[in-house]
Amino acid sequence: MKLSPVELLKSSSKLIIGIVIGAVAFGGTAIAYSNFTSDNTPEGGYLLCANSKTKAVTFPNKLSCPTGTVPLDLGASQGVEGPEGPEGPVGPQGPAGASTGTKVYWTNNSGNIDIVADGSINSSSSMVRKVMLTLKSSDVPSGYYRLTGHVTGLWADSANVGSLVSCFFQNSSDYDANGSQQWGRASTERKSWNNVDLNVLGDWSTSTASTMYLVCRTSGTLKGLAVEVDLELTSLMGKVGTSTAN
Repeated sequence: MKLSPVELLKSSSKLIIGIVIGAVAFGGTAIAYSNFTSDNTPEGGYLLCANSKTKAVTFPNKLSCPTGTVPLDLGASQGVEGPEGPEGPVGPQGPAGASTGTKVYWTNNSGNIDIVADGSINSSSSMVRKVMLTLKSSDVPSGYYRLTGHVTGLWADSANVGSLVSCFFQNSSDYDANGSQQWGRASTERKSWNNVDLNVLGDWSTSTASTMYLVCRTSGTLKGLAVEVDLELTSLMGKVGTSTAN
């Protein structure tokens, strides 16, 4: 902290008195010289003048002192550094970063999901459907996403051979309206084995659909289904695997 001449006089009064006494006692020869280091600025310091008789100290705002005074070349003065202030609060967390084509978000559903169907269904429109996983635009940065879904599970023993299951991505409004717009539908039929393993590909624009579902529908009972979806931010909307129900 730089001091003004007034502050300097106040804060250094005892020191200046000592200097004045010493200067007068030695006739001013010790400090009464013309090559001053101060330049009357906070950075360079100030030249004060002490009256030889009254001992009064003045600041003439010049680089010389009048006759009958002793120059006090105090030089620059630096105040005592104050204590360190308290640490400021932690700022809010920034948004999640995303690099086009490389940043991948994912969500898992490792719990067991069952879809119960009586096995007598012979029409695709009558198949039992279920939302397996919900993607919300509020959970990810806005943009276009390439979706990769993976559904695994087992046919129940009660499922008839020939039972069909299909899984696909569908936005919430189409699902609620029982619409036919689907993305990346993948299907498999119950044969002599019980395993179900489907990969579903799709696209999603968070600006046009705030909620996207991964949906499965089946004509036979499925058990122990697990779902995983990867979301990859892309620069273009490719409409991968767009299809309609049949």
